[in-house]
Amino acid sequence: MAITTNGQLLGLTGKVGPVVTYQWRGKWITRSFAAKPKNPQTEKQQKHRMLFKQEVQLAGRMNWVLRETMDAIAAEHGMTACNYFIKRNKAAFSAEGDKLVVDWSALVLCEGPVAPVAFGTPEVVGGTTLSIAFEGNPQHLPADNYDRVQVFAYCPDIEMAFLAIPVYRREGRLSVALPELFGGHEVQLWGMVQDAAGRWSETIYIGCGPIEITAN
Repeated sequence: MAITTNGQLLGLTGKVGPVVTYQWRGKWITRSFAAKPKNPQTEKQQKHRMLFKQEVQLAGRMNWVLRETMDAIAAEHGMTACNYFIKRNKAAFSAEGDKLVVDWSALVLCEGPVAPVAFGTPEVVGGTTLSIAFEGNPQHLPADNYDRVQVFAYCPDIEMAFLAIPVYRREGRLSVALPELFGGHEVQLWGMVQDAAGRWSETIYIGCGPIEITAN
């Protein structure tokens, strides 16, 4: 912005090319004109916005879990858990036409320094209950037997998330009583470990279905 000391700019007021001239408090002011940003709505832009919208929707469906697993690290980056999840998982997202494709095995749901566990293959023990054995400390890292081991399940078909009740690392097996609505659908499973200080392990991908579970 500039103040003209000799009156109006060339005797004109209003918009003149890239500048605007007007009077304010008895002085003539000249400033650059703030052009309205262009929004050409190209096909590429529209596709990007559509895919981003789907990423936000996925994060929203997982939000209550992400608030548990990512709130602390997201705050370190000045972000919400959902925003951090989207940024952190760019490599796991791709497009097929106008549809979001997720590499579920690469999805990051938590991260941290806690020693992981090694999960075995889930077994159906009745109805919608899965039994999953795990090795408590496969990497022989410093770990506490009372670290909490959890399993997170997501069913893409019905867009529903589920977090199992945790067990202690020393127990070596976790039973996951999934909702009956999961029956007959593909289910994605991840594991994670949390210590007494609230820190997490890296995300541990267990696998996916279709896991043939049926209602009782």
